[in-house]
Amino acid sequence: MIDEIDRRLKEWITMVIDGQLAITFEHPGTERNQPTVSVYLYDMEYSTPNSTTREIPFQISLSYLLTVQSDDQVESHKYLGKILYAAKSQSDMEVGFPALPAQFWQAIGIAPLPHFSLQIPLMITRETEHIPTIKAQPHIGISSVTQITGVVVGPSDQPIPGAKIMLPHSKTVAYTNNKGLFSIAADANLQRAFNCKIDAKGKQFSISVPMQQILKTPHAPFTIHLDLEV
Repeated sequence: MIDEIDRRLKEWITMVIDGQLAITFEHPGTERNQPTVSVYLYDMEYSTPNSTTREIPFQISLSYLLTVQSDDQVESHKYLGKILYAAKSQSDMEVGFPALPAQFWQAIGIAPLPHFSLQIPLMITRETEHIPTIKAQPHIGISSVTQITGVVVGPSDQPIPGAKIMLPHSKTVAYTNNKGLFSIAADANLQRAFNCKIDAKGKQFSISVPMQQILKTPHAPFTIHLDLEV
């Protein structure tokens, strides 16, 4: 990853300057007892990769700040120029001249130094997940559903509004309106009875209505009588 870029960059700079100076990845201004090239990674940002492969690339741009520190300023300028000239001919790095604010130099405790930057791309790739091709004919199952309509009433056939109707083994729920009417989707293959639970007036009732009773008047709501005060 980044350490591999560091290693390659150090080897390249060593070759350019014929190994005449020490190389460090610490920020400029770090005390040294010999002339030193500082290759300081000061910024990283996402960059858009150019890729036509089936891999998904993630690319960032690594920005290194290059300075040379020596008691002999002419020597510093000489080696900084050699690295700059060599970098311009490299296709895998881009030279920049960032205008660093005064606060940067104050933070590292030294006067501003001649410098330039190298932007080097780092690409991380991972293969896209293989999605197998569906070769078999898809099977679509259709469940048979019917709409059942009823009315919930109490004593004297008074409608009970706001009652909650729940089907067993299902999340299907319906509520009665102000006339006690409700409509709920149920399995059309019910053979014997329509079973449900009803919450009304703080009480719960288990109801079972024979399907024959419901089918007698298929276009009219069937009636559920609850033994409670309205």
